[in-house]
Amino acid sequence: MKLFYRTLVAAVLLVGGTCHMQAQTSDAWRDKPVTLRVSNQPLGKVLEMVAEAADARITLQDVSLWNINKPTSLVVKDKPLDKVLGELIGDQNIKIRYEGDNSIIVESDLQNQSSETELNVTGTVYDKVTKEPLIGATVLITDGTGKEHGARGCITDIDGKFSIRLSKKESVSVSYIGYETVSKQIVKNEHNLVVELNPSIELDDVVVTGISRRNKNSFTGNYVEVKGDQLRQMNPTNILKGLQFFDPSFKIIENNKTGSDPNAEPDFQIRGDQSLGSKSMNSMDLMLDNVSSRPNTPLFVLDGFIVPMSRILDLDPERVETITVLKDAAATSVYGSRAANGVVVVETKVAPDGALTVSYNGTMTVQTPDLTDYNMMDAATKLDTEWRAGLYDPNDADRMNLYNRYRRNVLGGVNTYWLSKPLRTAFQHRHSASVAGGTDVFRYSLDLNAAMQPGVMKGSSNQVLGANFNMTYMKEKFTMRANVSVSESDSENSPYGSFSQYTRLNAYYIPEDANGNQLKILDNNTVSGQGTIITNPLYDATVGIKDLSNNLSVTTNLSLEYMILKNLRITEQLTYMRGMAGTDRFLPAAHTSFELEDDLTRKGSYSMSTGEMSSWSSNMGINYNLVLSKHLLSVFGNWTISQDRNNYVNLSATGYPDLHMDDFIFGNKMETNMSNIGSENISRSIGLIGQFSYSYDNRYSVDFNLSGEASSRYAKHDLVPFWSVGGRWNAHNEKWLQGYLSNLVFRASYGVTGEQNFSPSDAIEYYSFAETMKPYQSFPVLGALLSGLNNTSLGWAKTHNKSASVDFGFWKNRVNMTFNYYDNITKELLTNYDLAPSTGYPTMVMNAGELQNRGFDASVNVIAMQNLRKEFFWTISANANRNKNEILKLSDYLKKANEEQQKSASAPLPQYREGQSTTTLYVVRSLGVDPVTGREVYLKRDGTKTFTWDSNDKVPVGDTNPKVSGTLSSSINWKDLSCTLGFTYKYGGVVYNQTLVDKIENQNVAYNLDNRAGQGRWEKPGDVTSFVGFSPTGANTPASTRFIMKDNEIRFATVSLGYRFSGQDFSVLRKANIDVLALNFTTNDIARISPIRMERGLDYPFARSYTLSMSLMFR
Repeated sequence: MKLFYRTLVAAVLLVGGTCHMQAQTSDAWRDKPVTLRVSNQPLGKVLEMVAEAADARITLQDVSLWNINKPTSLVVKDKPLDKVLGELIGDQNIKIRYEGDNSIIVESDLQNQSSETELNVTGTVYDKVTKEPLIGATVLITDGTGKEHGARGCITDIDGKFSIRLSKKESVSVSYIGYETVSKQIVKNEHNLVVELNPSIELDDVVVTGISRRNKNSFTGNYVEVKGDQLRQMNPTNILKGLQFFDPSFKIIENNKTGSDPNAEPDFQIRGDQSLGSKSMNSMDLMLDNVSSRPNTPLFVLDGFIVPMSRILDLDPERVETITVLKDAAATSVYGSRAANGVVVVETKVAPDGALTVSYNGTMTVQTPDLTDYNMMDAATKLDTEWRAGLYDPNDADRMNLYNRYRRNVLGGVNTYWLSKPLRTAFQHRHSASVAGGTDVFRYSLDLNAAMQPGVMKGSSNQVLGANFNMTYMKEKFTMRANVSVSESDSENSPYGSFSQYTRLNAYYIPEDANGNQLKILDNNTVSGQGTIITNPLYDATVGIKDLSNNLSVTTNLSLEYMILKNLRITEQLTYMRGMAGTDRFLPAAHTSFELEDDLTRKGSYSMSTGEMSSWSSNMGINYNLVLSKHLLSVFGNWTISQDRNNYVNLSATGYPDLHMDDFIFGNKMETNMSNIGSENISRSIGLIGQFSYSYDNRYSVDFNLSGEASSRYAKHDLVPFWSVGGRWNAHNEKWLQGYLSNLVFRASYGVTGEQNFSPSDAIEYYSFAETMKPYQSFPVLGALLSGLNNTSLGWAKTHNKSASVDFGFWKNRVNMTFNYYDNITKELLTNYDLAPSTGYPTMVMNAGELQNRGFDASVNVIAMQNLRKEFFWTISANANRNKNEILKLSDYLKKANEEQQKSASAPLPQYREGQSTTTLYVVRSLGVDPVTGREVYLKRDGTKTFTWDSNDKVPVGDTNPKVSGTLSSSINWKDLSCTLGFTYKYGGVVYNQTLVDKIENQNVAYNLDNRAGQGRWEKPGDVTSFVGFSPTGANTPASTRFIMKDNEIRFATVSLGYRFSGQDFSVLRKANIDVLALNFTTNDIARISPIRMERGLDYPFARSYTLSMSLMFR
């Protein structure tokens, strides 16, 4: 028996020792030294390279890694394998097993975490042509719409196999360099999923330029690409406003008159003005997108087609996938004559494949008027100020009777806050629903959207209805995409008139009579010494004003693609768009604007406009890519032909004595001497585009672009060439630098782009019926006149672009910086030239003048903190832009215009002088108010003092364009919770505070004043003050440096807070058949810090907005 136990113990020890030695042998190589240097490669690829360096292979088993496709850099020398993998994968919920002598298994470290809503998927990825497995293909988890959540996923092993766990209705997106990406929606457990990838000439991530797609790693142009989700987070109702947080050179020009008017179209600018000034623009120009009146507006491209700006503004924000801003010649020269102001490319979401997916997104926005910059006098203060100004003489009975009447109102508690009368809290809402689905061969999506946007002024609103249908058919080498889009917008302007009317009314006026009806006339004020009729704008809102507009557009797109060879494809894109627009504005006879009109047949007016536009275009392209070892050659050619037609007519009539006569046809007399009664234009263009790109070893790249265009807008139809050349050096891929930096890229480009934003009548003979809507005196027929003296030699203005950029990244891509320098000179500017009186025309447009814009864009993005296990990320971003323009050459006409504007004593008008900026302010220097006389003291050009304002003493005193402007933002993401803050700033500019001088010194005292008007006023000799004494009818203060202020500002622009609820975590969502519920709260225009107190929103006030967004995805 003893022998048996001894034998048993020995056996156990022997087996145990053997197992221990086997265990030591099996994972002893986990500490095998690894030496490797790699820069800016996807994490999945780096994991493969580490395993290869250790003579092993790696398998991701039922696990998804965060940031599997994130660019990663690594520099290690003789470092243990296990430590290298641990640092790469980070603090994620996984564990690593080392089996045999060359197998690394990465698997989940979460035990019993699976639920009934999770699915297990195993599959293999093949080359569809050769049927060979693809090693290292990236498998990402998406939500079925293509949106990635933290880029979770895995890579395929040496046999092309993968295994992963995901939730129901999620999808896997499989990608591999040199192949087209394929998405598969998962609705059940898959144990042998087969994914076949088609070879593609798109070799890597691409830059969408609209006409073509370019490889990001070899593209030499300067661009900024932003995802729609990021834009919606900054501003869910206006994605273009959110764009400035990602591109400092893209600016929305704030209009101090239109404020937050929902019917006002904004002005945009990229890297400064490329043209001098702008022309007047009526509503039909805006609705039909006549960009000749907006010469500095960038070009907008939607899904590869040039579209009017209104199409982008009416686009449902939920449909936007990405927006790319192209800024230099290497990026924009393919658009030739229309690219001088930059190009904004918008890509919408494509239909996903898989089972039927239904989603809904809704936003509710509350807008409140922002009146923080208005500081008007109350009733008692205004009356006291009038007394101090000496307007009431105790010995004048009439004046004292008037004073006592106002005094009784004040003592009776009358203190009307007129600013609030036409305003309201506006509740806006937007809804969009999407149905999408299909298979690998056929995909479809239907999107419906509606937006109801009332403004903060009562009665103003904008409503947009839209429908969009997408279809994609893919069969072997052939792909067809079709799209039909319909959009209609209805706008109504406020019947309460301009907001500036209410800032002028005294608070001691009573707006209503004893019966509660609005008074038409508030007062015949004689305080200023002359009778001033004060009308009640609230009364006008009750008389039946009609101020409406409508815009309808229908767009159809068809795209065909055929792959002739593996690396050769041909494409054809066709588009047709038709739009109709109209406006109606009716003022009844009872309107206060006709109060002084005695002739009843002249009371009441009606103006209307109606127009339509249509356009079609065809783009045929061929794309060839050739890869030979380390060499990549790409050639692209495109042939474009297009036609644009638009026409509109403006009509006006007077004489509508009865309220019910509210149709144009009832007018007593039609106006015949209108300056712009309408137009009809048609233009055709043809263009040839060629691109040649070469890249060596993903390090050195060069691009050459050449395009030629001919347009019927010019008298000569010759092809005009535009071109660019660019170079790129991916320095981080150099062997001597690999691993030390995550990213280091140098780019430079030079090229010529053009501009054709002008009226066709400037180059070609156009005849007009303007001012001749009546027969000739000698003949009973209608006559037409030559609209202007055309210039048959007129050509495109050309902008010569120079650009240099550097991209810099380190700390494993957690810190990324970009700096871009540019120098653009626009030559042959389209300007007016004085003509001899004998020609019968004052001016003619010609190519003359030069304008230079130079400056820089800079941005930095820092991931300050990240914890992959806890899914926590904190990101800080900042950007800056500086642009300085200078006029190099002027035409005689502009020199003469300068002389006229030099004489102006009112607000400083733009003056264009050689050697100065287009935004330089010219005013007379002021030494302040003389304490003895109370008069303003001016400084002449020669430095002597004078009481006389002389326009010849105007000197440049500053620039309205800031020296630097930009944004600051910070985002925190923790699992499904996100929070974002955004600030904007500007520094170094100046502004003439026109509203301050108007409300303090220039205002007739019959109207209300700013509270500052009662402070710091000169009253007697010896007073040291900032403002001159009171003048009953207004001082008519000429422009001087006394009201020039530094325009420095920090604005708290946005706060966004969001949370994403998953159906697998909440039973109430599962019962409602909801897979994902996302809620987001955003508030915009929260606060601003500025040394300037200037009334903002003169005709329509600005507003603060608070938006709650909800997104639903159904199972």
